[in-house]
Amino acid sequence: WHEAIGSSGTHKAIGEICAAMKLTKGAITAEALPALRDELLKAKRIEDIQLPGLAAERRPIIAGGILVLEAAFQALGLEKLMVSKAAMREGILYDMLGRGGENDPRDSSVASLVQRYGIDEVQAQRVEATACRLFDQVCESWQLDGDDAQVLRRAARLHELGLIIAHSQYHVHGSYILEHSDIAGFSRQEQQVLASLVRTHRRNVPKTAFDALPDRLLLPTRRKAALLRLAVLLHRAHESDPIPTLELTADDTRLSLILSQSWIDSRPLLRADLIGEVESMAGLGIAFKPFVT
Repeated sequence: WHEAIGSSGTHKAIGEICAAMKLTKGAITAEALPALRDELLKAKRIEDIQLPGLAAERRPIIAGGILVLEAAFQALGLEKLMVSKAAMREGILYDMLGRGGENDPRDSSVASLVQRYGIDEVQAQRVEATACRLFDQVCESWQLDGDDAQVLRRAARLHELGLIIAHSQYHVHGSYILEHSDIAGFSRQEQQVLASLVRTHRRNVPKTAFDALPDRLLLPTRRKAALLRLAVLLHRAHESDPIPTLELTADDTRLSLILSQSWIDSRPLLRADLIGEVESMAGLGIAFKPFVT
């Protein structure tokens, strides 16, 4: 371990005891813990514990804390543990302050995943831009807000995550990675939403795709899934040319797409895919109508 850090009250209390006994300057070391244990064993009862620097309210729990920490040192091979002044409460506050701002930890995590799994960043940016373009046209009628836009944007960046495993069923592989990884800044529920969007961005939509989500998230997640599917489909050939005409309208259960006639005529495979998308969108509870102009 290059560095180990302990947080919360028990670590802080043990660090203060180490400093008061002049064993360390506030850190916790493998050499100091046996000395604390020996001093602790001199007390016959909890009320008799007189460790220097120990607050009275921590006497009932300090013995367990020292023993568990000593076992952790042995199991992890730790030599030294620095003590953080902050704990879970402060971490939650820092996380909440960062969300939605320039230093949102979730965006840093997404960027790390893109690098780690070798995602094609140029293609991801194309899909993201088109997904946002579609979102802006229907967000009001579909009652989607800024948070929904951020979720869609992150899903677009990560939709090809599973390609590192295999091209076949890569949407399934990517969904599994997102659901079961520890991703800094994301709650489990947020990861499940991302996983469901990646799972449903291509091929047929399984009936169980959104089973892990609470009822309040089902409709907005299905709608974001529809937008991501279209964005991915429109960039199926990994082209860099912009889409000249792209108009999307929506009401409660219907979605209509308007594209340039000449543009779609030069892409027969895309035309066929859009026609096939009518059936796939039905799995999201959406009646999709592709048109040309």
